[in-house]
Amino acid sequence: MTEVQAHPDPRQLLEAFEAFTAASEHLQTRYEALQAQLGQLQGELQTVIEAVPFAIWVLAEDGSLRFTNRPQGLEGRFLQDAAPWEPGSPSGQRRFQTTSGREVIFEEERRSAPHGGTIVTLRDVTEAVLKAQQATREDRLAAMGRMAAELAHEIRNPLGSLALFSGMLVEDLAEQAGPLELARKMQEGVGRLNRLVGNTLAFSRDLQPKDGVVALRTFWEDALRSATLAEAVPWDNQIPPQAAWRGDPELLRQVAQNLLQNATRALEDMASPRLVLAAMEEELEGRPCWHLTLSDNGCGIPQEALAKVFDPFFSTFGGGTGLGLAVCHRIIVAHGGLLFIESQVGRGTTVHLRLTAPPMA
Repeated sequence: MTEVQAHPDPRQLLEAFEAFTAASEHLQTRYEALQAQLGQLQGELQTVIEAVPFAIWVLAEDGSLRFTNRPQGLEGRFLQDAAPWEPGSPSGQRRFQTTSGREVIFEEERRSAPHGGTIVTLRDVTEAVLKAQQATREDRLAAMGRMAAELAHEIRNPLGSLALFSGMLVEDLAEQAGPLELARKMQEGVGRLNRLVGNTLAFSRDLQPKDGVVALRTFWEDALRSATLAEAVPWDNQIPPQAAWRGDPELLRQVAQNLLQNATRALEDMASPRLVLAAMEEELEGRPCWHLTLSDNGCGIPQEALAKVFDPFFSTFGGGTGLGLAVCHRIIVAHGGLLFIESQVGRGTTVHLRLTAPPMA
């Protein structure tokens, strides 16, 4: 008996082919849509990575660079140890100097990559470190201020008697040249002590800034002229006309006078003295503020003294009371601002002042 083979129905084959073609086209459409979605996600991820406020380097196991969101590098140099993308770079806080000479503090973190190698991140923690230092300094200054106030009050009464008796002694010895000179020196010494006690009490008093608006450009021009710097030292006021602080004009005037007095002394005997004022608008913790810099090309401050310049009674100038910068610090802190100093011996000093801007009208 002969077996008869069944032939497939052409219509069924055509229908199956059409179904296969439709499924293939659907899969191709889905694939292209997923590819487009993946490309969009990669683009968004790249945008986010490039926009994050810290630098990222992904290093292979041999130390070669796989990826970075800072292909142009960093403009400046690390002051200690290797750069983050180099072998032997340590974790923790790193000091970095920009090409303009400003010092920045970075926090470096290193962790293992999922498929081998290392992920290195570097974020700017300068603001946080400076605020922590300022808070610690303010606690120390407050304790020293309380102690100084108690001593000043104890000294003031007998000092008043000394001033009275030394004045009487100068009158009594008016006809005796030798003893009169000694009496006058004693009177001058009592006067210096009295001024020191007065400055100490001013430093230790509670500060409650009044609310006001300080137009920075005219404010500092007036302060420069009152400090007689206009004739003695060439100065360049680069502060934008719209720059302004929210604060107590009288207290901030004390800050300006003390800082300009220090700048004047730092510029003594310099061949080409120069003072530059500049300001830039910034945002600090969601609030608009103005960051003012006061730069001189004077003698500079040694690094070992830089950490002590805000301490009461510490002075790099002979004959000073050492209270000027301490008072400045207290006033700026009372305003909720930030004050710090950068300096290099022989190159000059830059004082940074950051206070909030007044609300928009």
